[in-house]
Amino acid sequence: MRDVVDTPTFQRLRNIVQTSYAPLYSAAVHNRFIHSLGVYHLGKIAYDAVYKSIKQKPEMKSLKNLDRYGEIFLLACLLHDVGHAPFSHTGENYYLNLQEEKEKRYIDLHNMLIEVVGDTQFKNDVKNKKEGFEPAKPHEIMSAIVALRKFPSLFSKARERSFFARCITGYCYSDLSQNQDIWNCLIRLLNAEVIDVDKLDYLIRDAYITGFDTVQIDYVRLLGAICVWKDDDDDSWKLVFHKSALSVIQNVVFAHDAERHWIQNHPVVQYEGYILKHAIGQVNRHFSKANHGLFSYDTLTEDGNWLDEHTHISLLADDDLVYLMKNVCADETTKEYFNRQRRRHPVWKSEAEYRSLFYRRVGENSDIMNYIEKEINDLSQYILNITGKDTIDESTIAACEKEITKSEDELAGGGKKNRKEVTCHLKTVRAHLQVLRCMKDIAVKSGVDFDLLILNADQFNSGFMKEEFAQLPILFPDRGHIDKFGKIVNTMSVEKTEKDKFFYLFYRRKEDGNSKGMIDAEALAAGLANIANNKGG
Repeated sequence: MRDVVDTPTFQRLRNIVQTSYAPLYSAAVHNRFIHSLGVYHLGKIAYDAVYKSIKQKPEMKSLKNLDRYGEIFLLACLLHDVGHAPFSHTGENYYLNLQEEKEKRYIDLHNMLIEVVGDTQFKNDVKNKKEGFEPAKPHEIMSAIVALRKFPSLFSKARERSFFARCITGYCYSDLSQNQDIWNCLIRLLNAEVIDVDKLDYLIRDAYITGFDTVQIDYVRLLGAICVWKDDDDDSWKLVFHKSALSVIQNVVFAHDAERHWIQNHPVVQYEGYILKHAIGQVNRHFSKANHGLFSYDTLTEDGNWLDEHTHISLLADDDLVYLMKNVCADETTKEYFNRQRRRHPVWKSEAEYRSLFYRRVGENSDIMNYIEKEINDLSQYILNITGKDTIDESTIAACEKEITKSEDELAGGGKKNRKEVTCHLKTVRAHLQVLRCMKDIAVKSGVDFDLLILNADQFNSGFMKEEFAQLPILFPDRGHIDKFGKIVNTMSVEKTEKDKFFYLFYRRKEDGNSKGMIDAEALAAGLANIANNKGG
């Protein structure tokens, strides 16, 4: 730990914000540095419990390298975010090759990691992906790369580098011979679907710093209850929770649900994410011709990277992007990051309010609601494609009208284009135009500028629905038996929503600062429901 923390590579994390919650909770300015120390602390508690459990098993006396792998596990806890991109998760996708098809975007990043690990089994586990394989988050892969390259002396063998990289990325061993099921248990302590020390730290820390403290998580009880147990079904060792942790496990899911539902999905946080995503995209495109680009291994290091003849970036952090946003790529949307008076306001402030507005008008007719949500989602994509903008204003209507005229002329002229395809496109654009005119009409009548923004968001589904949560193994040592959490605890009853998305609509108040000018949400919902009922006319 002393070999790591005081280095520039790790100190960089002091300048990487942990969350994007500050616009909603002004005190939420904690960083990845303190989070990483917290994960190390929790990892030590969890590892001590697992170590004790392993040492109590007579059949584990022959297990080799446990102490050394414990050290590597704790290094992974400490360094799991060392390659994190600025501004929480907003910029990390730029580590990927976004020009490639989705399934190929990870190839370059994975190849970098495979090369630095230098282990054949690790290469095979990453390359020969099984069905349902979910790649690690880009910042996890980059963190493993940065750590292994910047701290090579901490690892003496390829198998040590492999285990370290697996702990951070969650890529478990596929071959469970040679006690590798035990190493998989340690990997899941740091990177698991439901409960791990990474998630525990940010849940507790975010709740404390924001003040959004919904439930208490007794992490000492929870982590002290972790142990390993031999699964008779497949004769492998599994990570299990002692029955004493049942109440805490439930609280972890409650806390995670609350943070996702009421903070991450809040329109103020969503809008902040939109501005940052736009601004980071602008900056990244501006330096797209730079060697390796803005988001790369090079810019994360002390040596850094020259983006152009005037701009050199090293130890890339939030402050670097803020400088570039202010001084290099300061368009009107980016300026909103600094000038909150220009920010748009949400028409509704939660998914619950959205449902109340719309479902009251559509009743049990899910077809109408499906049409509204699909139309809004398609409209937002269409606007971006034909105007290059995310926003809706008079120019958006003009662009749609131009598209309609073009399609009508093609049909009237009997051109070579597929008439069925042109007719379908014409119908789609007419439906878009009808929605746009409805939005304009409501904005004008409400006394606000016709300058709107649609942001699509994920509808909330509780963590209690996760199969991984229901399958958490709970140990009853007196009976020498394991049961699944979902079978023995009556948790909150939840149903999966039929739809995956909903949307926020944002508007600007008048330039004169008239705060009374607000979109008539009831009229907007009624207008869109009427259009849907008539299927776009």
